Amino acid sequence: MISITIIAAAFFGTLLALLVLLPLAPGWRLMDHPGGRKDHLGTTPVVGGISIALVFIAALFYVQPNAWWVAALSVLTLLILGVIDDIRDLAPSSKLLAQVGVVLLMYYLADMRLTTVGNLVGFGPIGTWFLAPVVTVFAVIGVINAINMADGIDGHAGFISLIAFSAYAYVARESALWDQYKLLLALVGSVSAFLFLNARTPWLKRAKTFLGDAGSMVLGFLIAWFAVDLTHGTGRTFSPICALWVVVIPLSDCVSLMIRRRLGGGHIFAADRQHLHHYLLARGLSVGQATMATAAASLVCATIALVGWKLHVPESAMFAGFISFFIAYHLHISRAFRDASDRKPAAERVPAEMPLG
Repeated sequence: MISITIIAAAFFGTLLALLVLLPLAPGWRLMDHPGGRKDHLGTTPVVGGISIALVFIAALFYVQPNAWWVAALSVLTLLILGVIDDIRDLAPSSKLLAQVGVVLLMYYLADMRLTTVGNLVGFGPIGTWFLAPVVTVFAVIGVINAINMADGIDGHAGFISLIAFSAYAYVARESALWDQYKLLLALVGSVSAFLFLNARTPWLKRAKTFLGDAGSMVLGFLIAWFAVDLTHGTGRTFSPICALWVVVIPLSDCVSLMIRRRLGGGHIFAADRQHLHHYLLARGLSVGQATMATAAASLVCATIALVGWKLHVPESAMFAGFISFFIAYHLHISRAFRDASDRKPAAERVPAEMPLG
């Protein structure tokens, strides 16, 4: 009953926040306009992320205000950064610098750090030692940007995040980490409310609100925060590689895309149409079908993570599977986009590194 109450409170709290913020969005210039690479219908408010962040901060102070203030400060910082970006489009370097600062807050003030990556090759745990700050910053920023890149069609980043929070909530419950469990349930309820007004359904033909950069950065950061929290510390048995399996879909897409951009001679943060959701749409799926396909794949991967953890599958085997998955994904999607480009007339080809529009 407590679990249901937390989810319901977060769900309706987020819906209430959305109903308050939606009419205010135009005056605050928090509107996403179609055009260029954006082909959604109509101008759409980008207040979904604000609603989720506010409800999560409220949950933090309800669960344990004294111990979780760093998380609240970090989320609030990313929220403000994202809102500014949604209004005026910040340079990638500025966002990256701010993200590094937030992760360092997490590292030094909350003692939330990656001290080991686990027993990946079968010869014992691999410690990060003096590289712990660098590894932590790199890993957390990687997840933040993976979720940000996944936020390209209605419901896509939302369902990936919902599955990740649900899987981590199960781990927290099984590990008797009750504060983390309650907060993750709040995120499950909050993201579900957002999807109620964002994901394509028979009764919702287009999204009423978007996450915005504020939302995608906050969700990515929180996924990374709990991934670290659930794998490091007393009483933790969930391995880092299992935590990565939960988000292997967006991570693979993000890393593969950056590799392809770099090999193409472009900037790794340049915009293009070579994401996973673009591939699925090009295969003839509708927006709703593409979102559900990715959600189903994410659910399978999260299940692999949880089953591997509960059955004590060696971390080296989980790591081998993770790397094999990424290589297969990268080779397949690289070939698919290359073949698609080769079939176009030369005049219609656009280099992958160039923004479309």
